[in-house]
Amino acid sequence: MIEVYENNKKEIVNDLKILWDYMVLNQHINKCDIIIGCGCANLDIPIKCAELYKNGYAPKILFAGGFGKITKDEFAKTEAEIYKDIALKNGVLENDIILETKSTNTGDNFRFAEQILKKNNIKAKKILIVHKKLNERRTFSSAKAILKDKEITITSPDMTFEDFINFLDKNKEKTENVISVLVGDIQRIVIYPQFGWQQENEIPKKVIDSYTNLKKLGYNKYILSEKTIKEISKKEGLEENIKLNTFN
Repeated sequence: MIEVYENNKKEIVNDLKILWDYMVLNQHINKCDIIIGCGCANLDIPIKCAELYKNGYAPKILFAGGFGKITKDEFAKTEAEIYKDIALKNGVLENDIILETKSTNTGDNFRFAEQILKKNNIKAKKILIVHKKLNERRTFSSAKAILKDKEITITSPDMTFEDFINFLDKNKEKTENVISVLVGDIQRIVIYPQFGWQQENEIPKKVIDSYTNLKKLGYNKYILSEKTIKEISKKEGLEENIKLNTFN
């Protein structure tokens, strides 16, 4: 896939820019009751959470994440535990950190986090989520669908599109995985609202076209098959209630 990236770089970069502009929300943030740092392989997230905490945006941080599809092969400890270690080194008080270490996906980050907040009698009406730039829309949509009674905003560690492309150019061995995750996220934005896992999003045709182009080039590692989607539908008890859109 490195050769695919190098041989089609202009077209790939053009499509990535379209997806970047769609996925990055650039929301204005205000003070809130708690920060939720969503676990993944990105270690800038706990640093951003610590920065927001020290600047008074929230009195506590909840790090959510067990082992995901990437970190299960890279991390010796859960995402939340690693994030806690980084946050402590960046000036966050241990008593102000809460951990959720069982979730393996974004939706469960919020389902399990909500349970922990209730268990600890923490009343959090306003929540500030921190995730990666390219995860903003999907993560925000998940949070809005699951944390229905909360005021949600989202932010991420600073990164420009140029920074993103420079990262890919310097780490070509990671291009397949990084781009495939993004392509898979676009598919989930289409299909997950059917299961109540995300709120609905309008998706412009140019975004669908760029998704299709990248998928045709082979960035399809995290595309859910029609069979898998139908299995999810059956498991959720929805196969007879909806006209399933598998968006393959």
